[in-house]
Amino acid sequence: MADAKAAKKEGGKKGVDIVGMSDMGGVKFFNVVLETANGDLALMDAVLEGFNAPVDEAAEERKGGAGGLGKMLLSAGDKTVALLCNIPKELQESYPHVKIGEWMDKLVAAAGGNVAKREDGEEVIKVLIEGDAEKGLFPLKMRDAAQTAGFAFLREQNLIPADDSDDDYIPDPEAVGIEW
Repeated sequence: MADAKAAKKEGGKKGVDIVGMSDMGGVKFFNVVLETANGDLALMDAVLEGFNAPVDEAAEERKGGAGGLGKMLLSAGDKTVALLCNIPKELQESYPHVKIGEWMDKLVAAAGGNVAKREDGEEVIKVLIEGDAEKGLFPLKMRDAAQTAGFAFLREQNLIPADDSDDDYIPDPEAVGIEW
């Protein structure tokens, strides 16, 4: 199935990306918007497989390696929004205040729509939410609302650094020798 292959590849690439961000900034939890899963829970499984795949050091291109990180994966299709939350047991033990079900519930509430399917596990929760154009529930907008709620949840839990205005420092152009 070409779609599953593309989904796994996207997961592998984004897995390496979040591992790099974690290594640089110490962040352990991420909300990640996906392009290939198309609001399909089976494809979300393939994406997660790519994220969590062990890194092959001999490979030309690094992929995966994110098995130790907490991830909320979000995907919008034409009619549905698929959410998959994965928090490995070791991370749950290190961050006992972060409840996998609570994180998912925040996103589901923000997305709105009818929950068509929900599978709760200890380390993975999957939810499929139906859009409803007549009620103004469009999957892309629902996914974006869920993403915003996920970011707010991580901030509330102090899992992402607070805004640091020093990072946005823009020097005076004349002071650094730039002429307009």
